[in-house]
Amino acid sequence: MWKSVRALWKIRKKEFYIYISLTGIVWIFGNLFTGAMKAGTQLPGALPFATMLAAFGGIIMCVIGFGTEVFYGYDFYLRFGHTRKEFLFVSGIVTFFQSLIMVVELKIFLELEMLISHSLFSGSPGTRQLETAISIFSDYVSIPWLPVYGLLITGLSCAGGAFIHRFHTRGGWILVFLWLLAAGVLPKIIQTPWFHEAAGNILKTAMVIQLFFGALIGGALYLAGVFGLRKAGVN
Repeated sequence: MWKSVRALWKIRKKEFYIYISLTGIVWIFGNLFTGAMKAGTQLPGALPFATMLAAFGGIIMCVIGFGTEVFYGYDFYLRFGHTRKEFLFVSGIVTFFQSLIMVVELKIFLELEMLISHSLFSGSPGTRQLETAISIFSDYVSIPWLPVYGLLITGLSCAGGAFIHRFHTRGGWILVFLWLLAAGVLPKIIQTPWFHEAAGNILKTAMVIQLFFGALIGGALYLAGVFGLRKAGVN
């Protein structure tokens, strides 16, 4: 089984190197943009814009790329006499490993952005706001959260790929519609008082519980993909 994991990693590693390289390019662009705005005092820089931009692009590439592997690779894998369980194990391990590397890369980018911001714009209001924002959410970029984020990306990839595999072209359009709907609705939800109250209550809970529920959500998404692929009628 582990030989299959190594073989699949060899197949997918070149594609994955492209993902992490493009994520790095997006991060560099984000830093240049933020630096130009800060130099002109047009942007307060209250959040790590470059890392957030890189995270958005990198995670989207991972979910689409790894989800495509579930969509196309599933049938290809079965043609060689393997079972659904073997595919889910092999693909799941490789996807989690790649997702974890992506999250670690983003963690490094965040630390570098803090260093760059502190070195070039030390003492500016934007830098102070940036450091304050990071200090508030520092627990959520700590090492224990990295595998949880990796599991969440893996779960999204498996669930999305299985959804498209089951519903074909309709599945893809439904996911695009849901993504656009979320992009339009979420900003408005975040501004509501009840969202701030709910977020405050979550922040007050023990970090261990938050880690547990984060991992639980990732596992539930992965299981949704597992059950979604059962319709193929294999073992």
